[in-house]
Amino acid sequence: MSRIVLSAALGAAILISSVACVPASKPASQTATAGAAPKPAAASVMDAATQKWAVLAKLPDWTGVWEVDWRNSRHMPARAPMKLTPEWQAKADAFRAAQKQGENVQSEAANCVPPGLPGIMTQPYPIEFLYQPDKVVILTEAYMQFRHIWTDGRQHAEDPDLTFYGDSTGFWDGDTLVVDTIGLNPQNRLGPGIGHSDKLRVVERIHRADKDWLEIETTLFDPDVFTEPYEFTTSYRHLDDQIREYICVENNHDSADDKGRAGFRLE
Repeated sequence: MSRIVLSAALGAAILISSVACVPASKPASQTATAGAAPKPAAASVMDAATQKWAVLAKLPDWTGVWEVDWRNSRHMPARAPMKLTPEWQAKADAFRAAQKQGENVQSEAANCVPPGLPGIMTQPYPIEFLYQPDKVVILTEAYMQFRHIWTDGRQHAEDPDLTFYGDSTGFWDGDTLVVDTIGLNPQNRLGPGIGHSDKLRVVERIHRADKDWLEIETTLFDPDVFTEPYEFTTSYRHLDDQIREYICVENNHDSADDKGRAGFRLE
């Protein structure tokens, strides 16, 4: 199957300005309309655009695609158990009890509902980073999803719409991209039977450990769910490869009913 990589192309606008001819004896300052702002020279506009793209060359090289190290080749420590509030501990216990009765064996992902954040970052499919002057885009092969991480200094929206991947802003701390995300859809799951409130904040620190490995240190903050912030680190190996097309609903035979029971179809 052929693969297609999306890439950002550098474009520069060329401004053509006309200058009125005036008699040599008349000062140029008298030809300008009173109160009109001077137009920027075309070269200045081009230089500004070029400089914005030139900054990207100074960022760390994350080209290629990255895949979660499911074999744990680097012997990373296992995730610690989540320390849940009594309310969410009870919900998690009830979820596991239902599993023993044959329920909750499939998540909504079986019905092609994307996992949202942070789940999308640990799928068994590769991810890719694209740099633009004001943002970093993360492409994920799973469910053909993408994330925009704004690096232009903007603040979070005061009342963001709750979405699967939330409102993400970021900045570069040396070679580490620090990402802060709020506004996440409570439909997202943080673990088996564990959801979250609209207070969830996800902080990610993304950096290249060496030429073959990338690490993402993730911290989840939600006082309604956790008694303390939950932290984990995910390791990704570099692949000289491309993102493939992923169409979930195409030939999807492994669905789930409203109780999370498998609905496998043979036809």
